[in-house]
Amino acid sequence: MENKIFNEFLSSGNTTISNLLIKNYRKLRMTEKDLIIYLNLLMFSQQGIQFPRAALMADHTGYSEEEVYNTIQNLIKIGIIDLKTVIENHQQRDIYDLTPVFERINTLLEQNENHNQHQKLLTDTQELFKKIEVEFGRPISPIEQEQVHQWIDDDHFSLKLIDLALREAVLNQAYSLKYMDRILISWEKSNIKTADQLQERRKKLGY
Repeated sequence: MENKIFNEFLSSGNTTISNLLIKNYRKLRMTEKDLIIYLNLLMFSQQGIQFPRAALMADHTGYSEEEVYNTIQNLIKIGIIDLKTVIENHQQRDIYDLTPVFERINTLLEQNENHNQHQKLLTDTQELFKKIEVEFGRPISPIEQEQVHQWIDDDHFSLKLIDLALREAVLNQAYSLKYMDRILISWEKSNIKTADQLQERRKKLGY
């Protein structure tokens, strides 16, 4: 009996699914029912059945045919799958394209990455404000904060380069953003926007 069950496990095969889908299905606006139906579509697809009947899906999932149909329509609506018509041997047939989900996941990951980068920039900018205040020995005004944001957002100076401009100002005992601005402008005229570019230029000049 145990051998029979074991052999049935082996003969039933496996369905391969990306862990990214399992981790992010909620963020993709999928319900548990959506996920189960998608997994069944994926299972059939990997078996060569690209357009399984709703009755067959219902038999596998325990959902009614209407639930299966409505869930598939929702998966199409939210961009997880697509319904396509292909021509094979001069005949048309419908298939479920299961690949749109990967584009959705890619977009989701890019959004998360952009959000994380934005949050890091905000944190690093706040740290820069604190460093300026320590070096200047006073709080910086909202106008001065706006000046720093302008260097970052409009002039596209890196935070490291602004920090180096702060060091230059402190070494020259010039505790003002106007002095830092003159330093940054002089570097900009030499096509320097990052700390690495400044370091490379200094190497060439021998200091």
